[in-house]
Amino acid sequence: MWDWNRVLTPRAVLLMIPVAAMVLWIYPYWCPGPRGDWEVVWRQDTASWGHGYLIPFLAVLIAHFRLTENPPTRLAPSAWGLVLILAGLVLRIAFQTLMFHYAFYLTFLLVVGGVIWLLLGWQVLKTLIVPVLYLGMMIPWDQKYYEQVALPLQTVAAVAAKNILSMGGMVIGLEGNVLHPKGSPPVGVAGACSGLHLLVTFVALGVLMAYCYRRPFWERVVMMVSSVPIAVLCNILRVSLMTASGHAVYLEAGAVGQGAPTWSASLPDAFWNLFPGPDLAARLLAFYESIMNPASFLHQSFGFAMLGLAFVLIWVEIKMIDMVFVDEDDAATPGARAPARTARR
Repeated sequence: MWDWNRVLTPRAVLLMIPVAAMVLWIYPYWCPGPRGDWEVVWRQDTASWGHGYLIPFLAVLIAHFRLTENPPTRLAPSAWGLVLILAGLVLRIAFQTLMFHYAFYLTFLLVVGGVIWLLLGWQVLKTLIVPVLYLGMMIPWDQKYYEQVALPLQTVAAVAAKNILSMGGMVIGLEGNVLHPKGSPPVGVAGACSGLHLLVTFVALGVLMAYCYRRPFWERVVMMVSSVPIAVLCNILRVSLMTASGHAVYLEAGAVGQGAPTWSASLPDAFWNLFPGPDLAARLLAFYESIMNPASFLHQSFGFAMLGLAFVLIWVEIKMIDMVFVDEDDAATPGARAPARTARR
């Protein structure tokens, strides 16, 4: 059984604090690039990289699960960690000189691995490879790489949303990545709606859930890989729901202007008073603008809802795996290594 008291001794803490402070100063809070340092990107581009603040804490949580499952037999600090740290710093200088910004950022993982090797030993580093790599999810991508991945995702989201809304009875056209609902303004599936930020967030979620449960390695891989199609599906649903909601609100504003309100009249005035405007029609238009404005909480709430849906889908996936596969040894003790699983017959 892993005991954190073995690591967090006064001597180890006194060593870790200055080393950790140095690594944080060199990288996340002083890592110049075309978009500024990491923390600036997390703060200014919250929709895409706001999860960067959470990744270190989730990595510590995954590290706890890994160490609990596979506790190292001994702690053996090694000077070889200095070699890995120096290699990371040398590569950092080389990539910065060559202006390979993202590769320059990734040397952070080498330095973190070197610090663990230096202070805790090789056995601990082997156990913590997954949480160390997990830290890579907080590293902002170069804009050119982001756009190369985001553009195909935008197209997928736009085409799929158009098909879903058409099947639901909405008359809607598609021009490039712009949806044209009949009777309401066009809706552009821009970079913020590509779903790339959901993809990164959901992969982080999939990795976290995979290590929250004591499961065989192959099942964890399935859960992590499946987070990609789940993220794409959730983003398609997000764009579809947002477009349908905005369309309904815009049409209702027109109906109210003509003196023929439908569903809006049944909502209390306290709700409509949340939106500016001299009358109900104007407030409905303000409601529509809030839905479509990427900076508004209402717009972002569609993404929060999809995060909840992703939790549900991954939970359903876990239950389906449990229905199809059974442990070879059903009597395994709770603290034992996860047993192998075989398909039900």
